[in-house]
Amino acid sequence: MVDFRQRSTAPEHMDHATIDGHEVVAALNEIEYVNRFLGGINASREALSRLLSSGNWPSLSVLDIGTGSADIPMALVHWARRQQIAINITAVDFNPAICEVARQRTAAYPEITVQKSDVFALTDSATFDVVHCAMFLHHFPQSQAADILRIMYRLCRHGIIVNDLHRHPFAYYSITYLSRLLSLSPMFQHDGPISVLRGFQRPDLEALIKMGGLANAEITWRWPFRYVMTAWKLLA
Repeated sequence: MVDFRQRSTAPEHMDHATIDGHEVVAALNEIEYVNRFLGGINASREALSRLLSSGNWPSLSVLDIGTGSADIPMALVHWARRQQIAINITAVDFNPAICEVARQRTAAYPEITVQKSDVFALTDSATFDVVHCAMFLHHFPQSQAADILRIMYRLCRHGIIVNDLHRHPFAYYSITYLSRLLSLSPMFQHDGPISVLRGFQRPDLEALIKMGGLANAEITWRWPFRYVMTAWKLLA
């Protein structure tokens, strides 16, 4: 029996910085598909729009942590262009092979800079209007996840956005069977169900807000089975 009461600590293949090659590309392609068609991009885009709704933003700087193939940064660039906002996104990932994929895919996006960096090595030498992560926080146990929230909050000037998975039986069994039927990536077949088990329920996120010392924070649920945590640092 699968236990959904607590977050799983089972490892994912994507956790290892040494993974590279076609397997990574295949897994990133399928994560892009999930983000595009199962609400990940819309969740981040709408959260950013809401975060900025009370002010005038002719320009905007964003830090995207655990960027993967940088599909969400690219979507945010398209959104910013439509809004006539001069956006600049720094997209970071700890895996050099993933960074190379992101650089190739963002070559036509001068607004995006891809950097290799570990989240725990980020310093205060650069701050950003908004710090964002998607499908990233669930890779860490609660204590480290709280540390990451503190880092994100410290590096932002206006607010943070966390877009991640809801740990739920329907989400788990859906991704388990769909990945077996449709996925061409063994890594995605392995990591997808585990990602859900390492995901969050509302009490987990409420505890992280307290542990991270976040002010003006809210949690919203998005279909299908996503949670978005937003915290404002400065109220415009």
